Amino acid sequence: MVLPLSAVDSHRGQWPIAAALALLMLGELVLMNGPGSAEALVWLLSVPPCIAAVTSFKSRAFTIPVTVASVFVSSFVIRLFHVNLPTLLSPLTVAETAACLVLTAVIVREEPRRAATWSVGSLMAVSFFAAIVRDNWLSSSNYNEMLGSLVLGFMAVGTGLYFRARDTESGRLIAAAVTDAQKEERIALARELHDVVAHYVTAIVVQAQAALEVSDDDPRAAHRLLPGIVRSGTEALGAMRRLVGTLRQGENDDAATTDLAADVISTVERTRELGFETRLRIDLPDEVPPELGRSVLRLVQESLTNVHKHAQGPTMIDVEIARTPAGALRVIVADDGRPGELNQGGYGLVGMRERVDLLGGLFSAGPRENGWQVLAELPLEGKK
Repeated sequence: MVLPLSAVDSHRGQWPIAAALALLMLGELVLMNGPGSAEALVWLLSVPPCIAAVTSFKSRAFTIPVTVASVFVSSFVIRLFHVNLPTLLSPLTVAETAACLVLTAVIVREEPRRAATWSVGSLMAVSFFAAIVRDNWLSSSNYNEMLGSLVLGFMAVGTGLYFRARDTESGRLIAAAVTDAQKEERIALARELHDVVAHYVTAIVVQAQAALEVSDDDPRAAHRLLPGIVRSGTEALGAMRRLVGTLRQGENDDAATTDLAADVISTVERTRELGFETRLRIDLPDEVPPELGRSVLRLVQESLTNVHKHAQGPTMIDVEIARTPAGALRVIVADDGRPGELNQGGYGLVGMRERVDLLGGLFSAGPRENGWQVLAELPLEGKK
């Protein structure tokens, strides 16, 4: 008789096992036909192995000693009082056999190899001792029972090894999934860090360069640029603090997209302060999902940063955010400058494309008839 550790895992498997063992013990009690005191004692001594088998799903500290001691004592009682209890393919009672099989499978599955080897060896030793004391196997020719015991033992060990291998494979898959998730998160954070640093630091550098150019001829003009540099530095620090807060607390930085229109206007104003003529057209729906709003803002910021860094001689920048008839949000950032070398690639364009792809949108960036254009269409409701 084999009680497999079926699809129930860990703690959930103990209750079906407990019910099965209780039924086996009840069946033994019925088959005793009015047991005497010795039979009742042996029957009671089969309770500890059953309890040990059930508790082994949670704790295995004392299960083997309790089982070994119980089988040891009950074997002497059976030999002294010539108790006759029903057995099946084993010198132990049916309940004891089932309990030992469950214990073997659980220990092989859960315990380290050395501990499992010692535990299973102890169960085999006490079973062999019971076979000698109870049935006198050394002088008998009960080959069927010997063979049955070996088969049951191998089946219990095989069951434990199967679930052990399955648990190992599941652990491997979980570890791989966690590693992939961590990698994706690192890439997302790197992209976010690039967007934040590149946008604000570029603004600081452009303003500092402008101040340096005019400082000799017009010191007052250079002085007027200093508040913009201070403001850009302060905003960069604030953005970095929010990003660090996200890393520490695992919270989303939704503050950047609470009011998308205001954030975009603020970004465009900073571009104007750098001396770039910028036109802005916004037509937003009443509600924009936070993840969509954040991506739209980052697309605008990164596109304007690329204009600041790479466009040569732009006279006008057009920023347009509008709804399309197909239920998407279209973002266009175009300039009339000559494209620089890095406009052909770089982490900025890669990050923008990844953002759009994650939201199921369309993205394109490249030269147009007069200048450079970034275009993205993001679905307002899920991926399309």
